[in-house]
Amino acid sequence: MVRPLAVALLTLAPSLGAQAPAPPASARPFTLDDVLRVRDVREPEISPDGGWVAYTVSSADTGEDRSRSAVWMTSWDGARTVRLTTSPQGETTPRWSPDGRWLAFLSSREDEHTQLWLLDRLGGEGRKITTLQSDVDDYVWAPDGKRVALVAEDPDTAKPKTPVPIVIDRFQFKQDEAGYLGKQRRHLYLLDVASGKTTRLTADDYDELLPAWSPDGKSLAFVSKRRPDADRDDNWDLYVMAAAAGAAGAAGAAARQLTTFEGPDNNPDYESRPAWSPDGRAIAYLQGGPLKLIYYGVQKLAVVSSAGGTPRILTTGLDRNVASPEWSADGSSISFLLEDDRAVQLARVPANGGAIERLVSGPRVVSAVATGPHGALAVLVSTPLAPAEVFAVEGTALRPLSRQNDDWLARVKLGAWSPSASEAATALPSTAFW
Repeated sequence: MVRPLAVALLTLAPSLGAQAPAPPASARPFTLDDVLRVRDVREPEISPDGGWVAYTVSSADTGEDRSRSAVWMTSWDGARTVRLTTSPQGETTPRWSPDGRWLAFLSSREDEHTQLWLLDRLGGEGRKITTLQSDVDDYVWAPDGKRVALVAEDPDTAKPKTPVPIVIDRFQFKQDEAGYLGKQRRHLYLLDVASGKTTRLTADDYDELLPAWSPDGKSLAFVSKRRPDADRDDNWDLYVMAAAAGAAGAAGAAARQLTTFEGPDNNPDYESRPAWSPDGRAIAYLQGGPLKLIYYGVQKLAVVSSAGGTPRILTTGLDRNVASPEWSADGSSISFLLEDDRAVQLARVPANGGAIERLVSGPRVVSAVATGPHGALAVLVSTPLAPAEVFAVEGTALRPLSRQNDDWLARVKLGAWSPSASEAATALPSTAFW
């Protein structure tokens, strides 16, 4: 939802934005080749001690005709920036362990499949921690730092010398980027960090996605479509299960369905993980619109008791999409991303309902938000005059942390434009932009 809008805003610069410092006289006009010079910054993550922000940086490799990604980190005061990984295969999805010692990431280095790796913050080489026979698509640390919940597809062990015919026996037989779909589904696994042992938690003919740990580390929330003919609609629902294997270590531990709305609850297409309240009593998530509206249904911020019951909609007065809910440390409020008038803002609402407060507004796109200790917030922000970079949120101002595109922006001259009257009225002071 958010990322394509960010690209569109960058491309359609004349329609939206705020004034940026004038380029030097030596700056040259923008050319088609400049599209390949933009560094794509994503996935900010604040370290548990609040001292660093990790993120990924992708750039085009024209020789290999591919994009290469690496993990970087910048100190919270912005004084130091360090590149942490350099493998040809690239690395994505950095996430800190709860104690801050390990920085995990995904990579296919030394393996045909994407695996989970650990980088010791004290120094040394990265260590591969999973050896699954399929790609690790997603992961999340348990609160104790001793376990990791994984999402991985069923392995395809049949590798004939001659490709077999494609047999279509599913209603949804093809998917963008993935191609033709087989019988493999994506399931939840539990990784013991110390031993490297993985235990499969779910089975059956369903996808289980976007796991989220309860604060006590005993349960996992996730989304799935556990019903016959699940391929025929997007009626995803929220489930909770114990973070342990079934009887005698068997897969398929019992899961409890939390939502029954006849439409998508936390549709994975929006890449928004369910969020547990700090006391573990409630879960914030996205409730979509009726199935007949498909992706035209508005995504609303909802909260449901982790024990089950009727959900509460906190954004009933909005006719705008929301995404990426995050609870405050004291559980009193929930922050989220809010689409509004060709921009994406960072907003906040009381957990019991009430007025919505815009924390980062104006003509820009906030495409990701990371929370840290003592209320620290880092956001990924782009404008029509600058690609996405990581910023620290300080009151109503944004302080730059990553500066991956500064050199390129200093050499190129972009088009001139000015915001509309409505955009100018909601914009932050000019000092808040850079």
